[in-house]
Amino acid sequence: MKVILFITLSIFSIFVYGCSNIIKEDTTDNIYLIPEGFEGSITVFYDVPGEPQLKKEGKYTVIPIEALAFNVFGDPQMDTYGAFFTSTSDMKYGTVNDKYFYVDEKGKRTPIKEECASVGGNGSYTGDSGEEIVFSNLQVTKSHCGESFRSEGHESYHIQQKEVMNFWLSHFD
Repeated sequence: MKVILFITLSIFSIFVYGCSNIIKEDTTDNIYLIPEGFEGSITVFYDVPGEPQLKKEGKYTVIPIEALAFNVFGDPQMDTYGAFFTSTSDMKYGTVNDKYFYVDEKGKRTPIKEECASVGGNGSYTGDSGEEIVFSNLQVTKSHCGESFRSEGHESYHIQQKEVMNFWLSHFD
């Protein structure tokens, strides 16, 4: 009886150990560097020919966001959005464990609280050329922080994001 119990426990232990190594949870591992004081939508475009590759800091991929502007809304706050274009082939997928920092002119990083960042959707677009552009969206704020913002974002930033996507995706055709 002891031998059967020992064999059963040994097999069970091997099974549990093996499964825990097989079912390793993937994480996103990004560091977003956002211009100090920025509020609004951010889009990262992947697979864009001729753009720089993303760099690494340890296991994290560093995404240096640029504040760009267009005159769609006639409001400087809404006309400024965040973006980065990279030739890196795709983003990492999994449980979001990203870090967000405001960065000043000297490169000093200030952490952004979790309740001030809202992870948006990911997607892709294939233009007339047949090239697929993968994108990732998020929003950051200083004035709307809270659990509601973290989980849903802000309506005006969703409107801004739609305009940014329409603008840039038309350029990829």
